[in-house]
This record gives sequence, C-alpha cells and structure tokens, in this order.
Amino acid sequence: MNCRWYLLLLTLAVAGCNSEPTGEIVATVPVSGTLTFNGAPLEYHQVAFFPENSRPAIGVTGEDGRFTLGTNSASDGAVVGRHQVAITYVGKPSDNPDEGIMEFSSPPPPKQKIPGKYNAPDSSGITIEVPSSGTTDLTIDLN
Repeated sequence: MNCRWYLLLLTLAVAGCNSEPTGEIVATVPVSGTLTFNGAPLEYHQVAFFPENSRPAIGVTGEDGRFTLGTNSASDGAVVGRHQVAITYVGKPSDNPDEGIMEFSSPPPPKQKIPGKYNAPDSSGITIEVPSSGTTDLTIDLN
C-alpha cells in the first residue's frame, strides 16, 4: 500500500472513533427518593418515570430502598412535569467481574412481592409531579 491508502485508512479510523453522544439531550432536574411497600424498603426494584412528551427516567433501588433517576445518563434526574410511574423487581446486580453486561440470569425471588399492577405505568395508579427545582426526598409507598 502506498502512503495515500494509509492516510485514508487513518482518516476513516479517526472519524469512526467519534465519542459524541447520539440522540437528543433533554433538560432534567435531580430526582431521588425511597421506595417502600407497606412502610418497608423495597430493594432492587426498578423505578421508571414516564412523562407525557419526553423520555422516561429510570433508577434502581438499593438495599435501603433509595433510588436516583437518570434520563440522559445515570443519575442525571428526570424532566419537569407529570409522570406516570412503574415499579418492577430486577434483582440484585451481579458482583461477579467475570459476568458480561449482556449475560442475563433469573434474579432470585424478591423479599417482598408487590402486586402486578405496579409493573406498568397505565395500571400502577401512581402519578408524580416533578417540580422545576427537582426533589431529593421523594417517598413512594406501595400498599
């Protein structure tokens, strides 16, 4: 190969390594809180906020039931406005460094089983208004 081919290949390789994010970045405000069932923390549940005209925000509770939502990236918050909410058990994340991100296994059963209606935003009956200042002390208590 001559020098022009090397230059062309180098240019294509560099152009293909662009690290710019794709998709629209939406404005968010901080949203975090605690998820409980009859007053007891719910661990390892996905909390999903679905706004009317934007992307959803998602977070997963820890052992203490605390969650932080993310829309554009992990923990960046949710869009301002009214959201329907869905709650789904996802299980404890793997702490095995040999497991790949695309390897799925069935999670163990939850410590507390919540009614199936909470798994979908249309049936959960939970609506949250995210204020323009955000919120870091939100409590969602299922019963």
